[in-house]
Parts: sequence; structure tokens; C-alpha cells
Amino acid sequence: MSDANPYFDEIQAVNAAVQAWYAGAAQAGALDRLMAHFSTQFSMILPNGATLDWPALREIFAQYGGKRPNFEIEITGCTIIAQYPGGAVVRYNERQSDGGERNLRRSTAVLEMDAHATVRWLHLQETFCAE
Repeated sequence: MSDANPYFDEIQAVNAAVQAWYAGAAQAGALDRLMAHFSTQFSMILPNGATLDWPALREIFAQYGGKRPNFEIEITGCTIIAQYPGGAVVRYNERQSDGGERNLRRSTAVLEMDAHATVRWLHLQETFCAE
């Protein structure tokens, strides 16, 4: 998305990896590489209000890998809400489609960056919204 913003780049990269994983286009070892993007302290609030932690997220990815061959994700509208030493809060729109089904989510991610400029996801909240 932007060569100048590592947080926006991370959001694009992770969502592309999720798309490839669900669609069955990912190569060997992809699940471990995907999960490395998430802090072991990761938490998520799903659109239905349920919560996930890192182990639950891995379990969902493992369960559905390769089972959604028409799955696509489009990320738009990345906006920095707050940026501070060691991280940022980013809002973005996530349009998912799976064949004929489509949905739009407004998402807010809390991302952390370590001393080596590696970005990891600390928290994510997704909310369904009208197209």
C-alpha cells in the first residue's frame, strides 16, 4: 500500500497471507509464518463480539486453511489513529468475499514495532458495516 508506512504495509501483507491461506494457495510452512505476525499476547474482538487469543486464532487458521478456494480480501482506507514510539493504532476497511458472499468490516488494529522494525499485531477489533 505505501512504501513509507510499515503499519499499512503490515496490514496488507497479513491480509494477503490470510487470503492465500484460506484459498489454499499458501506454501508449506505458511501457517507458522502467518502466526509470526501476531504477538503471543494477541487478542481479537470478532464482529459478533466474541473474543480470541493467539492460540484460538491459530486453531481457526489451522481448521480453515485451504477450505475457501474463492476467498478474497481487499483492504482500503488505512488511517493512523495514533502513532507512538513502538507502535500505532490503525483503522482500515476490510472487504471479504467468498464466491457470492460479501461483507465489509471496519477494523481497528493495535500494532507494535520492535527495535528491529518488525511489526506485530497486538489487538484487532472488527465490526460489520453496510456496503
